This record gives sequence, structure tokens and C-alpha cells, in this order.
Amino acid sequence: MDVTTEILRGLLAEAGVDPVVAEAVLPGEPLLRQGVDSLDYPAFSLAVEARFGLSIDERASMSLRTLDDFAAYIRSRGAARMSKEEAIALLKQAPKEIEPDQKYEVDRLRPGDGKGVAQLFHAVYGDSYPMVDYYIPEAIERLNAEGKVLTVVARLASGAVAGQGAYYQSSPPNKALFEFGQLLVAPEYRNTTVAARITREMDRLSRTMPQAQGFFGEAVCTHFVTQKLIKKHSYAECGLEISLMPAGAYAKEGAGAQRVSCLLGARVDRDRHADLYLPECYRNELELILGGFSLDRELRFNRSDAPGVSASELESETFDFAGVERVQALVVGADFPERILQLDQEARRRGLAVVQVYVNAGTPGTAFAVEALRARGFVLGGLIPLWFGSDGLLMQKFYQEPEWETVNLFTDKAKALLGSIRAEWERARALA
Repeated sequence: MDVTTEILRGLLAEAGVDPVVAEAVLPGEPLLRQGVDSLDYPAFSLAVEARFGLSIDERASMSLRTLDDFAAYIRSRGAARMSKEEAIALLKQAPKEIEPDQKYEVDRLRPGDGKGVAQLFHAVYGDSYPMVDYYIPEAIERLNAEGKVLTVVARLASGAVAGQGAYYQSSPPNKALFEFGQLLVAPEYRNTTVAARITREMDRLSRTMPQAQGFFGEAVCTHFVTQKLIKKHSYAECGLEISLMPAGAYAKEGAGAQRVSCLLGARVDRDRHADLYLPECYRNELELILGGFSLDRELRFNRSDAPGVSASELESETFDFAGVERVQALVVGADFPERILQLDQEARRRGLAVVQVYVNAGTPGTAFAVEALRARGFVLGGLIPLWFGSDGLLMQKFYQEPEWETVNLFTDKAKALLGSIRAEWERARALA
């Protein structure tokens, strides 16, 4: 979006600021120090809204002190309406060259780093990364400013970004549970310590995030590199997402399978006492998972239980590029079996590859939900602490046979979990 200092100075004058004062305003200095008083702010904000067709919310207005602040905000709002094709076309217009063998510094994303991060996403994923925000420099910087993402970069002296990693809000309903991932390194720096230095700095910064109760990550099972990070940074293995992603998402990384599975790991930094309702049929697997954590939980295993309400509350998100539907069972009600039957039938009609259902295990009804899911061919995926605020039990169904032999796992615990999931899937298939 075209936002120049001259345009904003013109809007200051339009809002009633003396034209001489408006013309002299420095873009990086607070307006209040340059002859623009507090009474001019509302009129200027209205002029900006009218000129650029947006609405400045009250929270954002508190942080808009300079013309540069206004320009960044306007661009970020415009970026939210940009298509992936438009964003990638802009990246291709002026690429930053990543020169090999250069010195670099590793720290948090700064204003101006967004373009290098966006170009790195494009270099690694091509056009296939599903979230358009990560192709838009202004969106990347806005998400960091809002505390929804914490990005760490390896920055060359030229300003180019040779690597990055991030903590970010993703699928969990609990937005205080951040995902650890997006570890990308430019090809020119793959044989350096960039990745190790980024993850070390991320680990340090994670201890300083007051908005985070915990973290989780998805380590691909095509190699051991990211799986080793789970142990190194005090994450405990807690689940396996079988056939989660199409290989095309990792085409440049040599996936070696039609679909890629991921190992789930989590770290809890701020825990609290809670009840945890679990199905007796998975006692061995869940005790194996819980053994990796030090959680303050009152465990309640049940062979069967009854939900306390009649109507279930489900939220669903479909990732069309992956052929995956992810369902959050916020509340399990008596109608849950009927809801799952509809979900299963619709998944078949749409030709989905995988459906995941996360069950809120903080209230009675978990065993009831699992019984209904198993009846439709779902199998255990794992247990993720804090997923809902309370813990989440993952169930998953595959609508094409998984490539079990391509799931490469590093630890005995992960291998044991895979063995249980595969055995359950084979039993379910035999009964179908």
C-alpha cells in the first residue's frame, strides 16, 4: 500500500494542523513534540481512516506516536487484505541477496527484518506455505509487535535474513500455548551454526515471555534433526500426528514420502492444579506420555463416563492444502456420537486425508467421546498439556493407509507410541 511521508503530512494539514508545521514534521519523531497537539490527533486519525479505508482500533491508537508508526500500521492493515499471489509478486520485485560466508548476528526481529523473513519463507517453501502472513513483511512485523509471534533471526550486515525461528499462536484454543517452529535456514548457511544459535536464543527468550504458559512443537519424522531439539530444550514427547502433511509442503527439503508425520513435544512453564479425565483403554499410552511431565493433575481414568450437558461445542478448521480437518471439542455433550458420525461422513465426501479431534480432557465426558470416536475408526494421537487451558486428548483418523515405514523416530518412547497407534489402527481396520 502506497503510504508516503508526504501523504501523511498532507493529511495532518487536512486535519487542521498548520501547513507549515505539517510540512516540517519529521517522520520518526513523536508528533506531540513537533507542534501537533492532542486535539489534532482525533481529526488526523479520522483523515487517515477515510484516506486508506480502514478503522484504527483504540488499542492501536495508543501506540501511534509518529508518522512512521502510522505508516507501518496502515501498511499492516492493507497487508491483511493482500492475496498470497500479490505478496509473492512484491517479494520477487526486489529480492535481498544472501551472500555466503558472511558474519551475522542472532536476535529478535527488528523493524525492517520483515522483508528478509518473508523472502526466506519463499526461498524455503516456494509458493506452498499455507499462511499468507508469512509472505508479507508488514504482517510479520505487526504480529511480533502484538505479541502473537516472537521471531528470532540471523541477520547479515546487509540486512538479509539467513535464518529464522519463531514462537507463534496457532491451533490451540489456549492462546497462551505457543507453537515452537518455523526454523528456516537459507541454503547458503545450512552447513553453519545458524540453526543452533537461533534455537539457543529462542530457548533463552522463551523464559522471558509473560504471555506464555507453555510451548509445543511438531517435529517432522523424515529426519532426526528437529526431533533432537525436543529433548535438548526440555520438551517432552506427547503425541504423533500420522500423515499430517502432504510431501509437497516439504518438496524442497526432500520429504521422501507422500505424506509426512510429525512428533509432538511440549513444555509447561506455568502449571496449575487441574482434574484430568482420561479413558481407561489408553491408560498405558497416557501414563507413558505423562511420565515425561511434572504436572499437578488429579488423574481420573474411566472405562465410561457421561457428559454433563446435552449439546457438544465443536470448532473446526480445514487446511485444504493438506487435506486435513482439525476439530476442537471444547465441550462434549450427549449428542457427540451423532456429531462425529456427521463429521466422518462429510470427511469422506470431501476426500480428506486426515481428521484430528482434540477432546477437552478437563471435564467429564472424555471416555464417552473416545468411545464414540473409536467406533468411527479414530485412534489415539496423544495428550497435549494446556491445549484448551485444560489438557487436550488428540484422536485421529486416516482416510488413506499411512506409510508407516517412512515414520523415522529417534527415541524409544516415540517408537513405543508409534507401535501402539499402528496396532490400534490395524485392529480398527480389521473390524471395519
